[in-house]
Amino acid sequence: MNQANNELRKNIQNVINKKTTQEKLRIAEKVFNNTGEGIAVTDIDGTIQLVNPAFTTITGYSAGEAIGRNPRILRSERHDKKFYKGMWKSLIEMGNWKGHIWNRRKNGETYLEWMNISAIKDDDGKTLQYVSVFHDLTENVLQEEHIKYQAYHDALTELPNRELAKDRLNLALTHAHKNNQIVGVIFLDIDRFKRINDTLGHPIGDMLLQGAAKRLREYMDEGDTVGRLGGDEFIILLEDIKSVQNIIKVVHKIFHAFEKPFLLKNDEIYVTASIGISIYPSDGENMESLMKNAEVAMYRAKEKGKNTYQLYTPKMSERAYEQLAIENDMYKALEKDEFILYYQPQVQTTTGEIIGAEALIRWKHPKLGLISPAKFIPLAEETGFIVPLGEWVLRKACEQNRIWQKKGLKNIQVAVNLSPLQFKQKDLIEKITKIIQETGIRPEDLELEITESNAMLDPDFTIKTLKALNNMGIQLAIDDFGTGYSSLAYFKSFPIHKIKIDQSFIRDINEDESNRAIVLAIIGIAKSLGLKSIAEGVETKEQLKALKKHGCQQIQGYFFSPPVRPEEFEKMLIEKQ
Repeated sequence: MNQANNELRKNIQNVINKKTTQEKLRIAEKVFNNTGEGIAVTDIDGTIQLVNPAFTTITGYSAGEAIGRNPRILRSERHDKKFYKGMWKSLIEMGNWKGHIWNRRKNGETYLEWMNISAIKDDDGKTLQYVSVFHDLTENVLQEEHIKYQAYHDALTELPNRELAKDRLNLALTHAHKNNQIVGVIFLDIDRFKRINDTLGHPIGDMLLQGAAKRLREYMDEGDTVGRLGGDEFIILLEDIKSVQNIIKVVHKIFHAFEKPFLLKNDEIYVTASIGISIYPSDGENMESLMKNAEVAMYRAKEKGKNTYQLYTPKMSERAYEQLAIENDMYKALEKDEFILYYQPQVQTTTGEIIGAEALIRWKHPKLGLISPAKFIPLAEETGFIVPLGEWVLRKACEQNRIWQKKGLKNIQVAVNLSPLQFKQKDLIEKITKIIQETGIRPEDLELEITESNAMLDPDFTIKTLKALNNMGIQLAIDDFGTGYSSLAYFKSFPIHKIKIDQSFIRDINEDESNRAIVLAIIGIAKSLGLKSIAEGVETKEQLKALKKHGCQQIQGYFFSPPVRPEEFEKMLIEKQ
């Protein structure tokens, strides 16, 4: 009986073991067929006996194409004999090898994989087969390369960014030092970019930057580095340069690249560039000093009138520190009440009667004395400080005019220039309305000036804003007329009252026939549109005579009076009255 029971238990156990083995085999087969990792089984000579579906997916070889062949069909030729010798040595001695390996797919594409090869041995330790399990790392490599690319390239323009530009400059300097060569560093800034960005919007500004980057790449040689440092600042590195003249030739190529307008959506935008140049080793022996000095030279080019270049000189650094000091003090100056307004009379040409005044800002610096607006206004525009500063000017001018009115002096118009950034403010109308209400000035006693180039940046917006100001009763004038690119089709739609003729045309009105013709044309346009004309920068009797002869109604300039303090202007009003 016991023997029968033992036999029964043994049979039952065998069935259980068989079922367990079958279940394990079924699970193993399922894993083999469904895993995402490629698996290949070879005999001891390396002939492929079995592959899974992932092997086919990764390599491109079907099971029928792979079985019976050697894994050499996957060899990429990127590893030498020593590599494979080491692999086999590890398999024979240790029974295992793992590591990165470059293989080739059936279509010829190389790819990186992580592979683990293990020997399958019998109970006596004899190797029967090899199993290799591998994972395709292509996606990982591409992702890493993409991350690395993003880390060293500007996302908008795809140019090298500041970090990559620095690395390349350092490499160029090392090479130049060894070979006794010079390196040129060009620092480029797009003129008036902030105005375009603020007026037409950031999408248009981005399109302009992309267009500028494309042109710079096209006009530079293959070995030159063109990078974007941020904003509208670009850097160009020139290696293997023989002389400074070679760098100047490159600069002229850049200016040529900017001669054609940029087509941005439906608008053609003309822009220029200011360029600063530093040279290794004369202007610096390391990356930091060369980049800094090229930037300093670029700012000097902007001061010279833009659309030009400047080679770095040591004196520029002194000037740059002075500019930085001014910029830092400028923000505190408004709180400390250091800004003051001067007033330049606007006069009737035929009678000499004062009919208005332009409010002009000055800065009474506690250490540097009276600072000209030519020194701090560009900085204010560049930093955005022009908006609160412009609002202060507007309020102060209205307050001062109201003071004169309360004293019983003749009613005059006080003209205030609106900066491009200020004009673009969404709450401009609300701010002006509030200032008029709080100061008690009549709207018709305030004249607002915008430059012709500012007006034409976005004509539709200009028309809408000017109409709102005109409906309030405010007088409106176009400043610097003749220096921009007005379209008369738009210009006649502007609800303005006065055209201001730029002083550059008045200066040589009696000597230069072209200037005289332009002045006559502007006066004619004003008359035909029913507008007043005023000439600024009138400094001589001869200029006054010519303007009077040709029908210009008003003048402003040193011939009558320079800008003066409020109390001096008040005396002039009383005397004329």
